[in-house]
Amino acid sequence: MVVDFDGEILIPSGDVGKFAAVACDQFAADPEYWRGIQKELSPQSALDLILPECFLSETEPRLEKIKSSAAEMLSGGRFYSVRGAVAVTRTTKYGRTRRGIVAAVNLDDYDYSPESKALIRASERTIESRIPPRVAIREAIDIELPHILLLVDDRDGLLRAAVDNSKKRELYDAELCGGGGRIKGDLIEAGDTSALYAAVDGIIKASEKKFGTPLFALVGDGNHSLATAKYCHEHYPTPFNGFALAEIIDIYDAGLVFEPIHRLVETDDPVMFMDSLRSAVKGDASSYVYAPNPIKISVPADKIEAISAVDRFCETFVKHFGGSVEYVHGKDALSKSGHFGIEMRGIEKDELFGYVLKNGVLPKKTFSLGEAEEKRYYIEARRIKRS
Repeated sequence: MVVDFDGEILIPSGDVGKFAAVACDQFAADPEYWRGIQKELSPQSALDLILPECFLSETEPRLEKIKSSAAEMLSGGRFYSVRGAVAVTRTTKYGRTRRGIVAAVNLDDYDYSPESKALIRASERTIESRIPPRVAIREAIDIELPHILLLVDDRDGLLRAAVDNSKKRELYDAELCGGGGRIKGDLIEAGDTSALYAAVDGIIKASEKKFGTPLFALVGDGNHSLATAKYCHEHYPTPFNGFALAEIIDIYDAGLVFEPIHRLVETDDPVMFMDSLRSAVKGDASSYVYAPNPIKISVPADKIEAISAVDRFCETFVKHFGGSVEYVHGKDALSKSGHFGIEMRGIEKDELFGYVLKNGVLPKKTFSLGEAEEKRYYIEARRIKRS
């Protein structure tokens, strides 16, 4: 069973919009966003249970707060329990509406290695150094609160039809803080989920015909969170952590868009940086470096080759000459004082499955599922240590 549509899910009580916070890997270069959002959220919010990546240097003190917050929320009735799957409808400020289904996926059916043949596979390279801080959090508390988005190639609309035809009851309908738009969640009760299981089987069978290999999903977002769940399942198993909660979305959903992720490099030697970049990265296409005004550079015509070449250069440069590399969304984030913003071209969503199945995982941070505010917000939770 690759997906469990009948398991327990924890839902925050009260105003879900005042509980939910966006994925921890967003606004990594903007700590003021996170400080501001804290003022908008209610006490005992999702922000008390996560570690935004821009605060990784504060892991230890923040981890202690996460531990105490999780214990208080579980003992104080911050969540209530339902069984089944949650059909989610998300409308963002960009005028897009997408639909997904939240359920637990079997970690034995997931593998993030580049050569994976598992039913659930990574779409981008996993950065091993990003796993330990997440392991510390996952092992410190009794619940998971994921932002994982799984993409399925469901051209025939099997899963959407199954959701549409299932009996549902509303769990929440709320306005999200931080410009996240609106989200609605409806429960498909455990026992009323046979059509969902049939849809999953249909998607896997269709993948064998289309790609020559059984495949259920590629990880579109939260790969490091799913990799962390896999690590903990293998190294610190409990009766409950063999599954991980995720939102499953059809890649053909009209509200799902792919956006490029740009590189933002901090360096103390701007002349050496630009000279080295021009020497190391060349090709028949062009892009721009913002410092803060745009400077035209040449890059490989193939988008994936261009991303790989830029990443190899950036990693080598900061290793030898110091500085840092951040991954940012939107052209506005490319112009930052003391930094070089390298504009990247993103992959189109209808290219994803074919490319990964033929060539393996993409370079890290190749694409983003929409703008930063459109990323999944933390809402649903799941017990991973006791029932």
